[in-house]
Amino acid sequence: MEIKAKFERQADGWRVEVPQLGNLVTTAKRLDKATEQIKDLAEAATGESRCDIIIKVEAVMPGIICDLESAQEKSREAARLQDEASNEIRDVVSRMRDEGLTMRDIAVLLGVSPQRVAQLAPCSTEMAE
Repeated sequence: MEIKAKFERQADGWRVEVPQLGNLVTTAKRLDKATEQIKDLAEAATGESRCDIIIKVEAVMPGIICDLESAQEKSREAARLQDEASNEIRDVVSRMRDEGLTMRDIAVLLGVSPQRVAQLAPCSTEMAE
């Protein structure tokens, strides 16, 4: 069960609105305490197990939330690009090995240690020369 809760930052904590729980409005000092309180109320109201209740936090903090979402998107994109680069470098190392280059030659070309080359080409049985 997913429950959406709107959290609005105030000077002394958070104002919380939960339409799914009879338009509940409450306050809390911390987000984690508020989400636990919502789970307790949802469990009592619906009989659903706390373990099956997911609180979807919708925070209202003009400017900051947009910056947070932008940073998170950049982080996801960076992780995707890192995965792509790792796959490409493994392919390049494999092709270099197929051309007969030694681990040490590949290490020099890539600017890494022979041990790192061995990690990039785990199928190779040859140790650093």
